[in-house]
Amino acid sequence: MFWGNATFSKILSAAAILFMLILFQSLISDAVTIMGVKLDLAVLILVYVALTRGPAFGTIFGFLIGLLLDVFNPQTLGWGALVKCLMGFTLGTFKDNLYLESPYSKGAVIFVALIVNDLLYYLFATGFSAATLRTLTNYSFPSAIYTSIVGVLIFFVMNRIRWEQWSVEKGSP
Repeated sequence: MFWGNATFSKILSAAAILFMLILFQSLISDAVTIMGVKLDLAVLILVYVALTRGPAFGTIFGFLIGLLLDVFNPQTLGWGALVKCLMGFTLGTFKDNLYLESPYSKGAVIFVALIVNDLLYYLFATGFSAATLRTLTNYSFPSAIYTSIVGVLIFFVMNRIRWEQWSVEKGSP
């Protein structure tokens, strides 16, 4: 049966996430910008997907996210796809080697992933220059801190919801 297929279910959920990301990027992104610092929801979702699904799914998902976001900036078309593809593979590879029980450790992974993502993107797209360092200092670090804080809050809420569901299933008050 086609509708009960697990692969189809994964593809459908990935498509729904990508659709929500495009909606966020085009409609809501400016509303959650704080003093010029933007939330990088794409990398946040990529970190989550790669760490839960592994390197193959992380690579494909990273490529699709990067390609869809490159549409908003056609001058560097393809660089975002390449960088996010590499990020998805790398994070997925480290999935079993990282101890990520705490939301804070996931926040640290998000922070590092954002810095590496921006560094690689700017190095590939513009090369190494003083402008690249200024961009990393003025944009990437504040964005990484903001996105990491939001990521920690999201992971904390998700862990809390899972704990409450587990408590209800086990019959604990």
